[in-house]
Amino acid sequence: MCRRTGAGGCTRSRIEHMFDDGLLDAVEVALEAFAAQPAALASEAQTCEMLRRLTALQDRVGGLLPGWFDQLQTSGAYESEGAPTAPAWARRELRWDVVQTRAAVAAGATMRILPQVGAAYQAGEIRRDHLDAFTLGVKKAGAEVVAAAEDVMLDVALTCEPAELRAVLKELEEAVHPEGPDRSWLGGMDKHDVSVTRVGDGFHLQGYLDIVTGTRFETWLAAASAPRDADDERTAAQRRLDAVGDLTASVLAHGMPTQRGVQPQLNVLVEAEWLAKAPGAAPPQLAGWGVIGPQLFDYLTCDADRTAILLDGVTGGPTPQAAVLNVGGALRLANRKQRRAVHARQGGRCANPGCGGSVLELHHVVWWEHGGPTDLDNLVGICPRCHQSVHAGRLTVDADGQGGFVFSRHLAGSTLFLDDEHRQTRHRLRQWLRRMRNERDTPTHTRPTPPETAPPETAPPETAPPETEPPEMAPPWDGSPAGTPPDAKVLPSPARPLELAWWQPGMAA
Repeated sequence: MCRRTGAGGCTRSRIEHMFDDGLLDAVEVALEAFAAQPAALASEAQTCEMLRRLTALQDRVGGLLPGWFDQLQTSGAYESEGAPTAPAWARRELRWDVVQTRAAVAAGATMRILPQVGAAYQAGEIRRDHLDAFTLGVKKAGAEVVAAAEDVMLDVALTCEPAELRAVLKELEEAVHPEGPDRSWLGGMDKHDVSVTRVGDGFHLQGYLDIVTGTRFETWLAAASAPRDADDERTAAQRRLDAVGDLTASVLAHGMPTQRGVQPQLNVLVEAEWLAKAPGAAPPQLAGWGVIGPQLFDYLTCDADRTAILLDGVTGGPTPQAAVLNVGGALRLANRKQRRAVHARQGGRCANPGCGGSVLELHHVVWWEHGGPTDLDNLVGICPRCHQSVHAGRLTVDADGQGGFVFSRHLAGSTLFLDDEHRQTRHRLRQWLRRMRNERDTPTHTRPTPPETAPPETAPPETAPPETEPPEMAPPWDGSPAGTPPDAKVLPSPARPLELAWWQPGMAA
C-alpha cells in the first residue's frame, strides 16, 4: 500500500495482516442492492450473462466455506460458544445436517493438503464435485501420492468434468496400490456402509456391504423372500421388503442389547387427552418419525410392552421440555424407569443445545457428592462428550427453577447462555398446532370399533360416561391401547390432565 506525502511522492507503509470484518458488511450491503435489481427488465443477453456470473460468484463463495470450517475446527472456536464439536456447532448455528458437516470437514482438509486445488476452488475455477473427487482420491490413494500429482490432476479438473477426474484419480490409485483390492477386502472395504434416510412418506435404504457380509445377506434374503407357495402373488420386490420387515420385527420382539440402561425399541408417545378424544389433543408420535394416525397407532400398540410416564404439560423455563412427575430414588444410579423418563422428556437427544447426541448418560445437576438427589428434577441426559465437558468445567448446566435446565459457558468473567432454539421452536409449533386444532374445531379421531365377538372383558362397561364428557378417573387398563395402565394417576388439576405413555411395540399380533 502507498501513502502520498507530496506532489508525486509516496512512502511505503508497513502492511498489517489482520482480519477486517468490515469487508463482510460491505459485501452484504452490496448483495442487498444487487438483489433489488429487477430481473424482468434485463435483456436476453443480460439474463444469460447474469446466470454465468452468479454461478461463478456462488462457486467462489462456496469455496470459502470449507476453509473457514476447517479454521473453526482446528482453532477450537466452537468451544467458545459452548458446542462440544465443530459439527455440533454447525448443526446449531448453520442448520447443517450430518452429511453437510462431514463434507465440509473433508473438503477443508483437502484444501489444506492440496493448496493449488484449494486456490482454484476458491477462485471458482473448479466446482465442488471436482473438490469432492480430490477428497476421495486423497482417501483412497493417499495424501502424499495425490499431492505429488497435484499439478497434473488439477489440469484435468480445469478442463474435464468431475466424472473424468474421478476416473483419472482411480487410475492413479491402482497404479500406486496394485494390492488395493485385496487390502480393501481384508480391511472391510472403505465403502462398507449402510444408511437409512427419510424420504417422502417412507425411508430410503442404501449401503455397500463387504464381500462376506454381502454374501451372507444375499443368501438370507434369497431364502427369506422366496414364494411361500404356488398361490403367493407378491412381486419379488414385495417379498424382499416383507422379509426385511419380518427380520427387524423379530429382532425387536426378542430384545436387543441396552444403551445406557434403555433397550432400543420403537417408541410411541401419546397423550391421555388424545386417548380420551379431547378436542385439540395432539396426535401420537412415533419416535424417529413424527406424527402417526390412529390406525397405525393401534397396529403398533396391539402387542407392545408399555411403560407409563406421567407428565404435567411442559416446564415454564427458558428451555421448555416435558415436565415429568418425580419418581425419585435414594440411590446414586437412576433406575430404569427414570432413565426411560429422561429419554422421553428429551426425545432421546442430548440436552445440550445443538448437540443432538443420541447416546445419553445421566448427570446429576447438583452433583451427588454435593447432596444432589437422584430425582428427575436433578437428572439431565447428556452425551458422553458433553458429560466430560461438564466435569472438566468447560460447560455448566443448572436447573432453571421451573423443571428445566440451562446450559452456559463462562468466558472472560461473563456468562454465555446457550439458547436451545430448536426446542423452543418445536414448543412454539406445538402450541400453534394446538390452537389451530381448537380454532378449526378439528373432530376427534375415529378408531376402529372392536368386533362383536370380542371378549367381554375388552368391551366398554355399560355405565361408561359419554365420550363428550371426559371421566374424572381414567378407565382401568384392560390391555387395549385405549386403556390406562394400573399405575397411572390423575393429576390434581382436572382442567389439564396430561399423561404421556411410552409404548414399546414389538411384533404385531
